[in-house]
Amino acid sequence: MINGNKKLSLRNFAAVVFTIVALITGASASAQTAETSLESEFLMNMVLQLGGEQVDAGHTNIAPLGGGTFSGPGFRGTVLPGGADWMTQVSGHSSLDVRITLMTDDGEYIYLTYTGIMYQSDAGVYWKITPNFQTASEKYDWLNHIVTVGQGYLEGGDFANGIFYDIFRIL
Repeated sequence: MINGNKKLSLRNFAAVVFTIVALITGASASAQTAETSLESEFLMNMVLQLGGEQVDAGHTNIAPLGGGTFSGPGFRGTVLPGGADWMTQVSGHSSLDVRITLMTDDGEYIYLTYTGIMYQSDAGVYWKITPNFQTASEKYDWLNHIVTVGQGYLEGGDFANGIFYDIFRIL
């Protein structure tokens, strides 16, 4: 009983218990946060060059890639010609599916694939990717075991200068 003969409702009782627990544990009654944080470090930048005419396959355009370059703190080299980007138009955005081969300056091959989303709006371009590396190289085997994310952008506002990416390793 509270205040004489008045009963405490179940809802009010729960609110009181929640407040007491929050005060004891130091938790905020309204704040929710992740149990962990997500950290990253710069892995590499990459520039891809278009390699010819796009193929119109309905909702999917296939853009051949003519090569490019990449560099980062742990490696650098060239993007070999022959890769492509399969861009599927879905609900106002492009779903990306890219497959390319990298060759490091010391002659090692790395297969790089990524999927992603590119969306143009009045606020600008949202262009994010999730690269996946595969290699048989012992020196670069560490790439087989990492998770990465990246973002794309254009310099000068068009594809003529290349397709630019900054890629980050998730720690």
